[in-house]
Amino acid sequence: MNLTNPQRARKLAGGLICHPQYLPRYLSQNLISRRSPIELGLPWFSYGAIDFLSDFLRPEMTVFEFGSGGSTIFFASRCASVVSVEDSESWSRSVRERLVRDGLRNATIRACPFDFDRTLGFEQSDYLAQVREDSYDVIVVDGADNDYKIRPICFRAAEDQIKPGGIIVVDDSWRYQELREENRADRFSVFETVGPARFGVTSTDIYFY
Repeated sequence: MNLTNPQRARKLAGGLICHPQYLPRYLSQNLISRRSPIELGLPWFSYGAIDFLSDFLRPEMTVFEFGSGGSTIFFASRCASVVSVEDSESWSRSVRERLVRDGLRNATIRACPFDFDRTLGFEQSDYLAQVREDSYDVIVVDGADNDYKIRPICFRAAEDQIKPGGIIVVDDSWRYQELREENRADRFSVFETVGPARFGVTSTDIYFY
């Protein structure tokens, strides 16, 4: 979040006081043994959102992700199928290696390079087009966000593809509060807590359709 270091420290302390149940995980995964989300097999979301998803997900569900990572491992171990679009070939290779190691064969990572430092033409890109190939129970709007215009474009495309009863997950949602005012969801929830592989508080929004 766009805060000074003292403000971040106060927000972290306040977050842990309000949600003391996350303190053991926070200490274990961020301070004692610092590992990447891929190693942890967890999304880089807030713990509140991760816990919600752990209860919400069902074995028959299909998932699409803008951006792969520990979330790919997390969803593949709980759902019928996962399709992830990824702009970094080296990152997607690391995710694939973890999937193989865990014996997870229900995830597909589509490498679609795009220069996110030059976002002109993104709406016509192969990267964005991947979500339009099917409809899904869960769509995750994550991935590169060099330009804060990208995830809102992904979100609009996701709204056209989400199944009735499905959810759209927007990570780092504090950057995209305009989506809370302009969406077609029945409702949304904001999960603002600490999370794995990060020192401070983050927010993950979940939209219900």
